Amino acid sequence: MDLSVDIGGTKTLVAAFDEDSLVPREVLQFPTEPHRGFEDFLRRLTETGKKLLSGEQLRIWAISTAGAVDDDGNVLWSPNLGWKNLALKQAFSRFFGDKGFVENDCNAAAYAEAWVRGSKNLAYVTVSTGIGMGLVLEGKVYRGSHYAAGEIGHTIVEEEGPVCSCGRKGCLQAISSGRGLENLIQSLTGERLRCEDIFEKAKMRFEPYFQVVSHGAKVLARFLTNIVDTLDIEVLVLGGGLTKSEFYRNMLVEHVQRNYYMTPGKKISVELSQVQPNPGTVGVLLLSRQRFGGIV
Repeated sequence: MDLSVDIGGTKTLVAAFDEDSLVPREVLQFPTEPHRGFEDFLRRLTETGKKLLSGEQLRIWAISTAGAVDDDGNVLWSPNLGWKNLALKQAFSRFFGDKGFVENDCNAAAYAEAWVRGSKNLAYVTVSTGIGMGLVLEGKVYRGSHYAAGEIGHTIVEEEGPVCSCGRKGCLQAISSGRGLENLIQSLTGERLRCEDIFEKAKMRFEPYFQVVSHGAKVLARFLTNIVDTLDIEVLVLGGGLTKSEFYRNMLVEHVQRNYYMTPGKKISVELSQVQPNPGTVGVLLLSRQRFGGIV
């Protein structure tokens, strides 16, 4: 049996796969709660993994996680989790052995989406607690010189914008992500609302909810349009909790489709993620299987 894990800022998903399948046999999840400390998180993760294995032999494991990850499976920096220079692969190997692979969650997701579609040039963007992007260029995951390619959530789009979790002002994530929208509404109204409630008020054109949401969507969509044009990709895949909102998603898709640079024959497909239980889990499993024997 194979285990695959997806560590997000809000929840962690653990899936057990039969060796010849990309459909999970069983999936469990638990709150990530990184503020409780890494050792506490590792304890809960290993307990969940052992529960899924139920005494069966583990062949390989795989972990996708928010943050920049190097070739040795170290999390260099993850603002959303508060982890820096964390030897994640080494820590998990203590419990489950050395046959494991760790990858940035968006890189893993992009690989899964490209693999499913047979696409050579694809960008996967997750819009959830934070914002991240994974790239597959010419059929390969593109990680960049410092393993931080695709960290679009921490690019400055408004010089004097709101403070981001990375400590800088005006990052895309602080304006357009779930946490960013919730923080902005709280700063304006004093209300601690979930994004679902903010979207409901915005759909009815109530202020300041509509202004905050529409501005966040426009800023993100403009950024994604520039990515599409800069890299000349063929497919832009949207994933993450916020893209489940038809209201928010439509604003993104319509702007990109209306504004990308239309050279002769150029056509961009903007699609929703279609890999279950989530693309990060499947993508990192594919990468791990290829690393340890070329098994798909």
